[in-house]
Amino acid sequence: MTAPVPTATTSTPAAAQRERKEKKGRKKFELSRRARKLTLAVHVVTSVGWVGLSLGMVVLAVMGWTTDDPAVAKGVYKAMYVFDDTAVTVFSVFAALSGILLSWGTAWGFMLHFWIIVKWVITLFMTVFAWFVIHPIVTQAAKNTADSAGSSSGPGWPGDFLLWSVPALFALLTVAAVVSVYKPWGRTKRGRAKSPAARRKRAAASAAS
Repeated sequence: MTAPVPTATTSTPAAAQRERKEKKGRKKFELSRRARKLTLAVHVVTSVGWVGLSLGMVVLAVMGWTTDDPAVAKGVYKAMYVFDDTAVTVFSVFAALSGILLSWGTAWGFMLHFWIIVKWVITLFMTVFAWFVIHPIVTQAAKNTADSAGSSSGPGWPGDFLLWSVPALFALLTVAAVVSVYKPWGRTKRGRAKSPAARRKRAAASAAS
């Protein structure tokens, strides 16, 4: 009586071990289809809203720096303070959190594509810079124009700082938006290892062994 010839479907100890490793490496957290669509909608709305608010802040910063009317300067920097303290904060937080969910809860992954890494570096920098640098300076500019009187009611150095920093943040947000659309630079080394082609190659090698 001859021994059965192993086929491609016959499990060997090595193949079983590789299969366990494959299962272990799969995503443990994944958004459902409905949750993915909802999260994507929140991310798109808040990201676009953040860009729009940033453009509005640019217009206000330029207007506040160029005006000679104390009343206009006071209103401009008060408006910047209100927007920065409410809408900008809310939209930036929701855009960041929904982006994290989309990265970890979908096949895109968090560290699998260069464009995602670049976008998150920009987002992290902007969030920290806006909260800890821009917001205190906007507050100071609003205070300067509210406390002073007559023709001397300018924002002072905070107005000069906001004139270049706010447009720079808007430019970075625009770059992040463009990167999200074009998705350049391909996969990272880890992303290539987890790509469908790499998984098929490993599965074929397991079946052949």
